Amino acid sequence: MKLNKIFSSHMVLKANSPIRIFGEGAGEVTVKFNGTAKSVTSDGGKWIAEFPEMTYGGPYTLEADFGDRTEVYEDIYVGEVFLFSGQSNMAFRMKEESTPSENYKSCPMLRLFETGMHEDESFTEWLVCDKESVDVWTAIGYLTGMELARKLGVAVGVIVCAKGASIIESWLPAGTLEKIGINIPIEEKHGDHTYEPYIEWNSEEAYLYNNMLMQIAPYGITGVIWYQGESDSTVAEALVYCDELCELIRIWRCDFKNENLPFIIIQLADYDPRTDDGWTLIQKAQSDIQQKMNGVTTVISKDVCESNNIHPQTKSGIAHRVSRVILDEFI
Repeated sequence: MKLNKIFSSHMVLKANSPIRIFGEGAGEVTVKFNGTAKSVTSDGGKWIAEFPEMTYGGPYTLEADFGDRTEVYEDIYVGEVFLFSGQSNMAFRMKEESTPSENYKSCPMLRLFETGMHEDESFTEWLVCDKESVDVWTAIGYLTGMELARKLGVAVGVIVCAKGASIIESWLPAGTLEKIGINIPIEEKHGDHTYEPYIEWNSEEAYLYNNMLMQIAPYGITGVIWYQGESDSTVAEALVYCDELCELIRIWRCDFKNENLPFIIIQLADYDPRTDDGWTLIQKAQSDIQQKMNGVTTVISKDVCESNNIHPQTKSGIAHRVSRVILDEFI
């Protein structure tokens, strides 16, 4: 029996919704949090201990008693938690961003957890925002989180679940495209589908869905920020991208046990070498989805960042727009 790796000291739990503490394995565990104890017996696989919703506050301590050992986690806050997912522009770190390092700030109420495809790629616990380590934070996550923490005055958790050059199919369960009637020949797909450096996570169906996303579901989150599409930008893929993204949203809402989970879609910026139909059709699909699904908002990026690089260095304008949507529509 063990807790999921997302549970550690310094974590942020979502306010005003049931708090789910979960893990895997066979045996018994008693979880104690905020004066309440929940016991679970599991025959194997995933187990969940659910606690009543709480308002903003902290710090708290969580204790998990497995019989042969007790694990204690401290400095836990209840606040707002956001999942930042997608490909390289979401994984893009502050050390690559245009903000000078002397402008980095510490923020005790801002915390980061990053998951990877393998154990050694993941932070072993939640990190409290310290200006000395901001360079490794996701740029959009840090810049958005700083603005939210300052304006809300509560703890803000940033969960990063992103992989460079990832295709949308890798973030969907096996059989999804077949279920919704999409079958594009490989020769009509973007080269990232078969490019050797990315083949581990792009050639196997549902690889990132299984190895990254489902490792942290159903952790309580306030909303999802999605920044992806560069690797699905042929004309054939772009024409069905909106359908794929709609299905992803429906599935992830189920996985995180919130049928109204808000999504922010960051529209790809203009990219000077890519003014072709595939790129513009992806941008259109990312704009159209907010009319097709409730609780989905598109954030435009092309007028607040560079167009001469597929990875625009300036992320502050995008992050400000994301935080404005969150403040105006989520909370």
